[in-house]
Parts: sequence; structure tokens; C-alpha cells
Amino acid sequence: MNDTVITPTVDVAAYREQGFVLVPQVFDAETVARMRAEADAMLERVVEAGTRVEATWKGNWREKPTNGVGMGMGDSAVVEMASAVSSIHNVQYHSSYFMQVLVNERFTSVVAELIGPNVQLHHTKYHVKPPGIGSPFPMHQDYPFFPHEQHTMLAAAIHIDDSTVENGCLCVVPGSHKLGPIQHVSEGSHYLPLDEWPLDRAVAAEVRAGDVLIFNYLTVHGSYVNHSTRPRRLLLVQMRSPLDRPTTQVHLSPGQGTMLRGINPAGVL
Repeated sequence: MNDTVITPTVDVAAYREQGFVLVPQVFDAETVARMRAEADAMLERVVEAGTRVEATWKGNWREKPTNGVGMGMGDSAVVEMASAVSSIHNVQYHSSYFMQVLVNERFTSVVAELIGPNVQLHHTKYHVKPPGIGSPFPMHQDYPFFPHEQHTMLAAAIHIDDSTVENGCLCVVPGSHKLGPIQHVSEGSHYLPLDEWPLDRAVAAEVRAGDVLIFNYLTVHGSYVNHSTRPRRLLLVQMRSPLDRPTTQVHLSPGQGTMLRGINPAGVL
């Protein structure tokens, strides 16, 4: 029996140059279906337990006019206050199946191509944008939320559904990571000024379920409103090299520091 895992092809040069890379079909249809079922059941349990899951981005950006496709689709309009998005952090503490996803060899081998053989978990979160009212996310870098010394931190967006502009896909600005940390507006959360960083400045990441979009935490990104009749489910996994240390002790999550691949050569947590 041959147990050899076929590693997906990763365009490392594109990641270095553009600040992101799309790796198609890291997860097969059976795995995606299981993730979808586990995610739906997890959300139901968490809501029934009375835990707050609403995660629409805070700040006055929601009350400012958008420029056409900048926050979604159609003519210029104010972002509806009725929009919503559900989010659950630390998914591996809700279902053991998500721990299997995190250490999936095809998945971790992709990340290792970008940051080295040792892959350390920072945190996980599950996002689902409901049909018709799924909230957009304004343009931002992840850096202000958890700054690190060497900037190896990246996000792997595991797509549990097909994702398009219509149902609120992610969008990224090629090469924006080369700008380094950018000054953000801080109003309960961090985001970039809409007039300088509209969503239509970015490239829409329209992908299939099972694809993984990976971007550096300095890469400017956001997402569109879900105007469609179907949800957009996404599992976001933030990872780093274990030798890359935080500059401030913020965004501390259960399980942070777990080795998903390789070892912790530093020998300390």
C-alpha cells in the first residue's frame, strides 16, 4: 500500500512577489463536505449555548458611502446596517475533525513551502456570511491585530464553499505587503481609509470549495457583501514560523503555539 501524500504545487515566487497565492484543490470533495457538516453543527451548538457569534466589523466605515463595486455590487450605496456575519474562534476546540484538517499533510506541506519546515499555529476562526445580508469586511492588514518581528505570519483561507464576488469573496491587493505596516483607522477594530483603499482596488479571489488562498499578514485584503442566495463558509487559519516572535502580547488564543508541522527549534513556548 502506497501512503505517499502528493504535495500540491505552490508558486512560491508569486507569494513572495504578490503577497498571496492560490493553491487549488488542497482538500477533496469528501473532506469539504465533512467540513461543511461539522461547521454547520458547530454553529448551531454555539448559538444554542447563547454565545455571541455576530462579527460584523466595527467602526464608522459602515456608515460611509461606497463607490459602486467597492463594497459589493451595484450603484453607490451605504452599507446596510442589517448585514451580518457569524464567526467562531478556535474551531479545533469545538470539533476534533478541525484538528485533523489543521494537521492535514497536504495542507501543512503547502504552508511549509512558504515559511519553512516548522509550522506553528497562531489561531483559527470560522466565518459564514449568510445569504443576502452577509457583511463585507473593509480593507485592512492583519498586522495591527498581532504584530510579529519577522513577518512570517500568514493566513490560509480554506474555502468550504465556492466563493465569488456575488456571495462575498475575499479580495487582495497584489504587492501591498511590500509597503510594510500601514497606519490604520482604529475604531473598535482596525481598517484602512475607504477613500484610499476601496475594495475595487483589489483583486477578487473567486475560487472553488477545497481551494486555499494564502496571504501574508501584511497583504491588504477585505471582502464583499454576500448578495447571493447561498452562504459563504470559510475556515481561516493563521500560522507562523516558531522563530518569529510577537512584538506585543495580544490576541492570545487557546492552543496558540501548537506545532502543526515539524518542531519548535526554539525549545521554549
